[in-house]
Amino acid sequence: MGEIRNKMIMIYINESHKEILEKFFDSINFYYYTVQRKVESVWSEKLKHKNTNVWPGTDCIFMLAIPDEKVDRMLTILKTFRASLPYKIVMSVGVIPMDRTIPDLLKDDLVEIDEKLLKKLQETIV
Repeated sequence: MGEIRNKMIMIYINESHKEILEKFFDSINFYYYTVQRKVESVWSEKLKHKNTNVWPGTDCIFMLAIPDEKVDRMLTILKTFRASLPYKIVMSVGVIPMDRTIPDLLKDDLVEIDEKLLKKLQETIV
């Protein structure tokens, strides 16, 4: 088993639009992402989502691991999705290099197991 070359696309969007983005991903058969909810964000001096009475609301972050060669296509798809939303909805995207993506760490033959530590952990757990 080897490494996969990916980039991480991080999508910041108002939490009230989380379900819309999830339904969109379903419609394009994209199911490989993680969502972090209840994120407090400051977008500008006058636009903050701090989950308070003064600055209500929260955002969420979608994290997508995309093969390098598919990043540009996904960005096109995401921009098209964003264009379908009302203008004032905030959605931003970051593309972050990932040195390595290991789909199944236990089965990966490039990463070793520390046998001494493993034995100690097994003795502690049992």
